[in-house]
Amino acid sequence: MPHPIELIWTFMVDYAKDWGVLRHAHDYFQMYYCTAGRGVMLLGDRDIVLEKDSCLLIWPGQLHEVYPIKSGQLRTIDTKFYVHDEDIKAALLRAPQVITITDPHFRDLQQTMRNEWVSGALFAKAMAELLFEQSVFLFLRNNAHVSAPPPFYRTLRERTEKLTGLEKTIAEYLSNHFLEDLSLDQIAGNLRYSKNYLCKVFKRASGYTINEYINCLRISKAYDLVCFTNNRLTEIGAQCGFSSIHYFSRTFHRIVGMTPTQTRNHEENSLNTDIRLHGTFRYRYYSKEIPNEKNGIKHTKDR
Repeated sequence: MPHPIELIWTFMVDYAKDWGVLRHAHDYFQMYYCTAGRGVMLLGDRDIVLEKDSCLLIWPGQLHEVYPIKSGQLRTIDTKFYVHDEDIKAALLRAPQVITITDPHFRDLQQTMRNEWVSGALFAKAMAELLFEQSVFLFLRNNAHVSAPPPFYRTLRERTEKLTGLEKTIAEYLSNHFLEDLSLDQIAGNLRYSKNYLCKVFKRASGYTINEYINCLRISKAYDLVCFTNNRLTEIGAQCGFSSIHYFSRTFHRIVGMTPTQTRNHEENSLNTDIRLHGTFRYRYYSKEIPNEKNGIKHTKDR
């Protein structure tokens, strides 16, 4: 069994004037913890201000870039890691990606983890992984006030996790196909039962009609897209299986208790970070010549 969190690399990085990291993405998580200075980083299509005690999480596949430092210096502990535990991964993907952590214990964990990694001592990698795992849990704990699942998520999970037999088979089928254009006739045909019998069994066991359950699954996916992407609401509705924005908005409001617009505004306001939204990102080319390593590196291509 792999360790829940697999450390790939960690190091202290001092970004001097004109240093930066070109825009790129990768298949692992990455955490930047700022211990001193100030810098600006692109994350997706947002500009993020990094200052002392800022902790930023980069998701797998997410474009990011550290803009060249204009003055002073930015010091970070930069950690690359894989997550093999699905619960931890889900929590990280739901959490706000940049917060301020002033807890001295978190700072000590980060610095001790980095020192352990480079020590070369017996079991140094294993020790560093254990220390970093604690850092991840503290990061999530600091996010706990906004990362707890909303009530409709809990209700859906609580009602369906105890299902057994045919009703569990129905729930699993719907979970695998809810983004498709489903009909009761199609579901009944694939499961080889009459639609009236399926509806009766599922309603009695779960409290949901089959169509209600499909809509709850679709809104659960839509909720994450509304909160954690900048996709247009019409695109989210269509992506989640709704035929019109009006039907999507009505269903979303009925299940979540807020409209998609209200939910997005609420999520943005609740982050309580120094995120500055700058609209559409235009690729920034570095115009200055990058000296080679012998003359002093001015720009790091892959941190």
